[in-house]
Amino acid sequence: MTKDELLSFINFKNEQEKEDAEFYISVKGVALHCKVIDFLGFSFSGGEKVEWHKISQLLKTDKATRDVIYIYLATLEEYIRAFISNKYENYTQQKFWINGQGERNCIKDNIEHGKKLFEVLENTEFGCLIKQVENLPIEDKKQLFGGSYCKKNLDAVKELRNAVSHHVFLANYRFKNCIVDGIEGC
Repeated sequence: MTKDELLSFINFKNEQEKEDAEFYISVKGVALHCKVIDFLGFSFSGGEKVEWHKISQLLKTDKATRDVIYIYLATLEEYIRAFISNKYENYTQQKFWINGQGERNCIKDNIEHGKKLFEVLENTEFGCLIKQVENLPIEDKKQLFGGSYCKKNLDAVKELRNAVSHHVFLANYRFKNCIVDGIEGC
């Protein structure tokens, strides 16, 4: 579908709304707007029109949700780095350090080359940091996550972080399930 075809299915209160729609469809893409319109339950074959303010409001709500989630994910990321750094800054000779892909993710090598653990972790990408957490002793993982640890939950957090960071439309995104305490499979 082209931008002009999509615009023909949208009802505008005034010319300013139409200009806004043209701009945002150009910036965010026709496909995203089609996804939003589909989420709203609109049928392109029904001959009806969807109000622009409904599309716009859903996109604004979705972005606001991503912004809030990002704050919590960033806090978790900082906490993980601080936990590992606080516990091992003076005890870096450990067998559980890993090397991820790319120079900045070579935790083990960077430590062996004399870099400070905090600086190494600060430069490590989130996916590699999660892999490093998975490689920590189980006692550390339990302490880090308040007594319980589940790899599937870390995978779900990583997926959520990637969706938020890549500006995925969250309202209809199918996320992995987290595991509740006591359920097997972790």
